[in-house]
Amino acid sequence: MSKPLRKWLLVSMLSVLGSAGAMAAEQSHFENFITRDGAQLKDGNNVFRFAGIHAPELHRIEDDARGVCKADPRGWGQYFKWPTAEEQENWIRAMVQTGAKAQRVYVLSVQQENDVACGRATHILAPETPDGMPRLNEEAMKVYDNMIAQADKQGLRLILPFIDHWWWWGGREQLAAFYHEKPEDFYRTDSKTFKAYLDVIRQVITRTNTVTGRAYFDEKAIMAWETGNELEDTNADFLKQTAAWIRKWAPHQLIVDGTYKKINAFALTDPNIDIVSNHYYTNAGNNHPDQVSKDLQAIGGKKAYLVGEFGLLDHAQLNDIMQSIVHSEVNGAQAIGGFIWGFRGHRHDGGFYWHKEYTGHYSYHLPGFTPEGKANQEMEVVNLVRTASAQLAGLDKAPALPVPDAPRLRETNSPFAINWMGAAVGRDYDVERAASATGPWQVVGKDISDGVNEWNPATMALFRDDYRNLQLGKTYYYRVIAKNESGASAPSNVISVKHTQENKAPTVALTASLTTTQDKGVALKATATDDNLPDRKLALSWSNNGNDKAHLCDSSKAETRAWFSAPGSYALTFTADDGLLRTRKTVNVTVKEAVGKSPADYCTFGGGVLDVSKGKLNVVKASENQLAIGDDGFLGPFASEGDKVTWQVEVPWEGRFALHVTFNGKWGGKKNSFVVNEGAPVEVEFPQTDEKGQQMVVPVTLNAGTNTISFGKFPGDWGYMFIKSIEVTAE
Repeated sequence: MSKPLRKWLLVSMLSVLGSAGAMAAEQSHFENFITRDGAQLKDGNNVFRFAGIHAPELHRIEDDARGVCKADPRGWGQYFKWPTAEEQENWIRAMVQTGAKAQRVYVLSVQQENDVACGRATHILAPETPDGMPRLNEEAMKVYDNMIAQADKQGLRLILPFIDHWWWWGGREQLAAFYHEKPEDFYRTDSKTFKAYLDVIRQVITRTNTVTGRAYFDEKAIMAWETGNELEDTNADFLKQTAAWIRKWAPHQLIVDGTYKKINAFALTDPNIDIVSNHYYTNAGNNHPDQVSKDLQAIGGKKAYLVGEFGLLDHAQLNDIMQSIVHSEVNGAQAIGGFIWGFRGHRHDGGFYWHKEYTGHYSYHLPGFTPEGKANQEMEVVNLVRTASAQLAGLDKAPALPVPDAPRLRETNSPFAINWMGAAVGRDYDVERAASATGPWQVVGKDISDGVNEWNPATMALFRDDYRNLQLGKTYYYRVIAKNESGASAPSNVISVKHTQENKAPTVALTASLTTTQDKGVALKATATDDNLPDRKLALSWSNNGNDKAHLCDSSKAETRAWFSAPGSYALTFTADDGLLRTRKTVNVTVKEAVGKSPADYCTFGGGVLDVSKGKLNVVKASENQLAIGDDGFLGPFASEGDKVTWQVEVPWEGRFALHVTFNGKWGGKKNSFVVNEGAPVEVEFPQTDEKGQQMVVPVTLNAGTNTISFGKFPGDWGYMFIKSIEVTAE
């Protein structure tokens, strides 16, 4: 089809301007832009289809290992940071080497009011004047530049959405706040917010990549621009103006209608829309394989169809959906591809980033790990995606992984904190040590995995050398080799470490003397700290020093209870032993005659099950989601701040107890709190469950006698949880 003269002139002018503005622009590694032919995508003359694990954080990291920012009143409040160039290179290599040809990332983040307090930076900054346009954060966009450059270099096509419907990273609500408008004004084309949205699009597409020297509209790695993430209130006028605006600035790249839960009929007739997308999730009621055919039927071959996200299911269910994406066909039209949610990559200084969803699922790590990823079904999910990628490429099964690249060993000042950035497709590692930089080398750590979930760089290290085999004051040299089923990498770089850490005995603290009566027993509490040498193992024990009238409930715990067969003076000794050195301290206990009835058991306690009908309810009046006990015995949904239930609990002694909670998270995993004796809320992360629910144990500290325990929606809580009963037992 011939282009109108005006559009042809615009394309020519943009190309000239792009070339003139970047005289040193690199040559793209791709030969073609991806194009659309009816319901198909093409790379030149070849049909282009793909499967993958969605990688939202190629350009911005939610650093879950840091916990939550208390200054963020939304309750989740993650910390963020920018990935390093090495991290981006590693993650993209991992995807490509496991079979990925395309990837969708998450949105551009928008500045919000709590960012400063939480030390967060964003891609989109507030305007400098009240009616001005938003600004792009140059630091953030350089990270974005490198992502695009690495995708081009390694052969990965990108789908890039602009603005989010939601506020996790800052989205339409935060954009609207710049102009004192409402979130829904984002979709109104005569609003200031919509005008700002269009200007962000212009700024991004016309940006010159500081790495490649090319304008974004000339980047062949950018397969498609997406109007946004899950823009479920998209209307015809919004889409028409947005798509035409994107096409004006990016004539060579495809455009995705980033709607959610539906196929927009007006998108099928919009000449500027190439791809329509849907996301499959349980809360949308569409997380099943039949949805592929339903959506293909609705599209009728008029546009290409993408399953932009699906997930948070058992691996067998995920495979059913992925195979439907691969094989479903309606009148000759098939899905172009699909992405399972979601992936996190290697950390620069060792281990992996991770994220836990409200369902209890963790992000997946490539190339998949056993046994570290067993609970998350990681190997099964990675393999089903690799199989789908192979099928879409016309193969019967996934090719073998390439031999891993050499890992990158990081500098350290301790032989007990050795870390490396893992190879993109490395499954495990051997650590070698030598007395000189040239060897000979001895294997001192074998088959070490870096795929541990919930990696915490503040407390974890990939390898600790054996203290007993090292000489204090001597310098040692280390290197690491990555392995997978296809072979072993070349050795990493070599680092030198001088051993200067001498083992010190553990430090013990406890109260020197205690007084009790024979009928009460006594709570023992000791604390022990160590330098983690010769290793992290610390054996703890209490002793009655041979006095058979002193009885310990659990002598292997630092916190336990003791009871006494007769009044008198007793010496109880606590020992902390690190394997080479030990520290002992003694508490003197004076036991007087009983003043009350002695319990049958000083060590165990069960208070009995207390269902919600036995508690006192505080119900906040609401027009919907009123707090009430259902026919199933569950109280919920605690939707209003102040909704709570309070029980009175009697316990025989002061100390730590186990609170057994029967709950259901049928509306999804949520954070809610317990309050004990009107103290500070104890936050609990409840996972999603079915309507039958499940039980979890929460540690609580109680006073001897009567205590109050409340559950509800307290400040900062999510609410929308259901609870049936509690039971207090000895911990």
